[in-house]
Amino acid sequence: MFYYKGAFRETDNFIYFKSDVPLVESDVVVLGEKTYFIESVEKEFLLLQKVGSIVSVSV
Repeated sequence: MFYYKGAFRETDNFIYFKSDVPLVESDVVVLGEKTYFIESVEKEFLLLQKVGSIVSVSV
């Protein structure tokens, strides 16, 4: 289990969450009804950016 602390640019708001897999830069995280893009990762600290809706994903 991995525990993370996330923050947004120019705000003092933090979110705390856990993940079954390690997260890396450019991952997308869905927490409840909100979606976040990971701009950068430093240890367990994430710099997040809010994202609108995701229409489709292909690999």
